[in-house]
Order: sequence, then C-alpha cells, then structure tokens
Amino acid sequence: MKPVPTTTQLLLCPVCSQAFKPSKNENSNLRRHIKDIHKMSPTMHPRKCKWDSIPGGRIKDDKDRNERIRKSKRLWARKTRLRRKAEEAALGLCMLSQTD
Repeated sequence: MKPVPTTTQLLLCPVCSQAFKPSKNENSNLRRHIKDIHKMSPTMHPRKCKWDSIPGGRIKDDKDRNERIRKSKRLWARKTRLRRKAEEAALGLCMLSQTD
C-alpha cells in the first residue's frame, strides 16, 4: 500500500489565483475555468495527450503511418546491427585473450 502524500501541490489560476485540487482531470478543470470564467483562450495550459509525446503529432493518413513504421523498422535494424557487431567484437576479443 502506497503512503498518502502529506502535501498536495495545488494548481493556481494565473488570473485570479483560484486553487484547483489535484485530481484526474486537474488540467482540464483549470483550462475550463480560464475559458469560461475569464473568457480567455486556454493556451496558458495546453492540452496534454498521448500524441504530444510523438514527434510530428497525430498520424494523418496511411502514407504517414507507413513512413513512421518504416522509420521505426530502420531504427530497430540499425540498433540490432550495432549490438550484434559489438557482441561479435567482444566475443573475438574474448577468444583472443584465451589463446594468449
């Protein structure tokens, strides 16, 4: 069982300093407050979604998906080749050191 934190970090509205308790939807609550109460664009706290962490953002079409898949496969193949070369070099060094 995880210990309950004794301090909670509140989110504050940058305009009126109203505090929002940490919750599952804390960011969206603050964005909604800024938009509805202060009639401001909520660009101060932009949305966070899984697509934000992906370079290039959301997949647009099949061509984009295929390009990303190819790029990922090339990266995997490059890493695998380098790892195998390193393993072979280490094995060669190990065999050379045993013969001496």
